[in-house]
Amino acid sequence: MSGNQLAAAPAVGRRAAVTTGVAGAGMLAATRMAKAVDCANIFETNCGACHQGGGNNIITGHTLSKTAMEQYLDGGWNKEAIEYQIRNGKGPMPAWEGVLSEDEIKAMTDWVYEQSTTTFKDVN
Repeated sequence: MSGNQLAAAPAVGRRAAVTTGVAGAGMLAATRMAKAVDCANIFETNCGACHQGGGNNIITGHTLSKTAMEQYLDGGWNKEAIEYQIRNGKGPMPAWEGVLSEDEIKAMTDWVYEQSTTTFKDVN
């Protein structure tokens, strides 16, 4: 809707047009960011050597399943603890802050959290 069309529209119509435009822009930005971060590819490229299939080839039992994270992850199974681990690493796991972008770290946090109850749920 152009500025002239917006000015000529009734007040309720203008509010709806502006609200719809803002909401649409937000959804478009979120969609672009989600498409820009390929979590499966980041995982395979950067994490897969040690965490193939959500497992752990270095420390037995310290997998990416919810159950293992509840037991072994400092802070337990929650997004804040997962993000902290991704950013800072621990033991043999490297820190990814400064390697991955902020958007990638946030997306990987959400992705690992989700995978821990789905794809990686039964990994021992």
